[in-house]
Amino acid sequence: MTVVAVTVDPPREGLVLPALAEESTLSEREAATLYEAMAADAFRAVVESGGDLIVNYRSDDQLPDEFVGSDANAEAEIRDLLGDVLTDEEREEVRVEVQVGSSKHARVGNTVTHLLESEGANSAAVLEPDAPLVGRKHVDSAAMKLRRNPVVLGPSANGRLYFAGFKRPIDFEGAWDAPEVQSVTERALDAGYDVDFLPEQTRVRSRSGLASLVSSLRARGAADRIVPTYTAAYVDELGLRVADRDGERVVVRD
Repeated sequence: MTVVAVTVDPPREGLVLPALAEESTLSEREAATLYEAMAADAFRAVVESGGDLIVNYRSDDQLPDEFVGSDANAEAEIRDLLGDVLTDEEREEVRVEVQVGSSKHARVGNTVTHLLESEGANSAAVLEPDAPLVGRKHVDSAAMKLRRNPVVLGPSANGRLYFAGFKRPIDFEGAWDAPEVQSVTERALDAGYDVDFLPEQTRVRSRSGLASLVSSLRARGAADRIVPTYTAAYVDELGLRVADRDGERVVVRD
């Protein structure tokens, strides 16, 4: 069974998805609420799959000072979000743990290495919370690939990763340097490991990612196909759609 860590930040205005608020029609509050919805769908995807969920959050002492008030409590915010999307029974099975490390590659490396070497997990993975089209079947597919390959990666646009799974640790130093998919692959090959890949998925971090998400959700909804419940509901609430403006595809509101 694969242990999947969803790596999250407390959903605070300006901290999460800052570029999205700067580039798109969304305010900082709306971007933070969208982040909550996407993270909720990520939690549900793992819980409904055959994997074990760990919610791996950045604590207040790891965040920039401007996003940490006197009453800030990152763990409480994450647990409140979990309480909105998981049943009592499901929450009992989910671990909420602080991330350890001053950089992305250090935090991922510490989590994965601890799960594999100290806890004896068969495989361990990290899933980003801003790839809401990743569903249960994708998590299960990744777990199946990990039975045959030491490293399985899920690429996104511009060389980013939305998923990274491992049966054995690699040298994580610098592994999340851009482009991440290439850097992690090189570390895996250096260790003598085969690498397999999942289909590319959209991460919603910018104006183009939002346009891709909204158009996919509208198409899937029209075709009566599965959509990520919380993300789709919030996109509908905001009345977002994609339109052509002078040859550019932009997100507008109804």
